[in-house]
Amino acid sequence: MNFLSKVLDQVVRFLFYLGVLSGAVMALLIFVSAVLRYVVGSPISFSDELASLLFVFLAFSTFPYVLSRGEHIRLTIVTERLAQPMQKIAQIFASIIFLGFASIFIYESYNFVQFSQLLNSHSEVSGILLWPWMALMPCSLGLCFLIELRAITRVLMLKATKESAI
Repeated sequence: MNFLSKVLDQVVRFLFYLGVLSGAVMALLIFVSAVLRYVVGSPISFSDELASLLFVFLAFSTFPYVLSRGEHIRLTIVTERLAQPMQKIAQIFASIIFLGFASIFIYESYNFVQFSQLLNSHSEVSGILLWPWMALMPCSLGLCFLIELRAITRVLMLKATKESAI
């Protein structure tokens, strides 16, 4: 279990760094295109499409890392006032809701990717093949699903460890 957890962390970290790199490339692309628009009078023709795809890559490649570190937005106004055992129950309940959402998202986005692949979808201006970019959506949420399962397991194992110590 510990080995799989470390592998998951390494994959998530690598994907995060790729996402950060895509954000830098996106910013550079937009900057160069804007400079070319005003200096030469003609921007890079595919810059808007590629910047949009890089933004999607940035977002979906960083979700798992943020979730694994617990740095995502949390609504704790009620749960932080609960007793410790109730906080754990609320955490497990929230995780189950997230797992349900992730399952539906993975299923629907996978169908979306398959349909795009079937149509051989390309972007309008530059003809960039779209389904590989779309494939990041189910992969990203799949990693988030595994991360949340690990979080639930840790909460339950911690509880079981405390009970056996008594």
